[in-house]
Amino acid sequence: MSEAPKLSWPAAGAANTSGSMAALLGLFVIAGAECQRLWPSGTSLVYLAICLPLLLIWIAHLAGWRLAENNAGLAIDLAIYVLVVASLGIRFGGNHQKGSELATTLLFWAPLVAAWWAWRYRDFPRKLGLLLGGFFVALTWQLAGAHGQVLQHLILSLLAALLVRHAARQPAIRLRDPLTGLPSPECFEAELAHVSAIADRYHFPLTLIGYRLAPNADGAQLDQRLCQCAEAIADRLRTSDTACHWSATTFLVLLPNTAEKEAHIVANGIMDSLRNFDFWQKNASTVAFRVIGHQAGEDPMSTLNALENQLADAIE
Repeated sequence: MSEAPKLSWPAAGAANTSGSMAALLGLFVIAGAECQRLWPSGTSLVYLAICLPLLLIWIAHLAGWRLAENNAGLAIDLAIYVLVVASLGIRFGGNHQKGSELATTLLFWAPLVAAWWAWRYRDFPRKLGLLLGGFFVALTWQLAGAHGQVLQHLILSLLAALLVRHAARQPAIRLRDPLTGLPSPECFEAELAHVSAIADRYHFPLTLIGYRLAPNADGAQLDQRLCQCAEAIADRLRTSDTACHWSATTFLVLLPNTAEKEAHIVANGIMDSLRNFDFWQKNASTVAFRVIGHQAGEDPMSTLNALENQLADAIE
């Protein structure tokens, strides 16, 4: 059987990374356009100072540097603060016109900034409130007498922040388990329904393998053992096979076009791989497995439930 690629642990944070990089690219494009529009004024140099670090971070991201991806969000926050401080500094440094021009541009960016902070700090409501409050106080202080639409922009920004926070809290179908990187239970159920329909139509064999851990650890140590188990399973599967982290201590494996006898060989091979890990020594976790074949015409969820019942009896 061909080996599957090894999993990285933990797999969480991919969505945050992609979102931060997308926001960084968007800020670079906007700041670059403003720099070109205002060139060669002193204000354009402020935008140029923002663009260069963002460009370097994007290049590092393309080169595969994880440090750039992990700090993209912080770079965006710093860029926003630099623009706010620069607008205030220019204003109170004696050049009211240039300071107002820069701050007015920031005012029109305010809804985008509010949406960004609402997404980035969606788990920190107090921090979000302080950031947004400080941002709008600075702009109001700068533009109270120079711009007549501060209130409208403030309302629009608050609405954008509330909309993003509401969208971020909506449950979404996960494609991957955030701990192990294996397909999610929702994806596994969909694949099971699809493969079982093909097996019933063409009379192909279909087998499920279940693994259940009775761990003697908790917290980070348990997470590490679960990831080791997931890696051992993924290394033994074919491209057509599907494995998932079904529940807290249960893994399921779907083997299309595989009879029970062949599935037992696969299951025992995975158990041999598991024995190479440290948790089979001191404070080992008991691992039980069961193999069950899907019967033609049977509801695939009934097959899955029967497998779970067998695992429950095996681990007691």
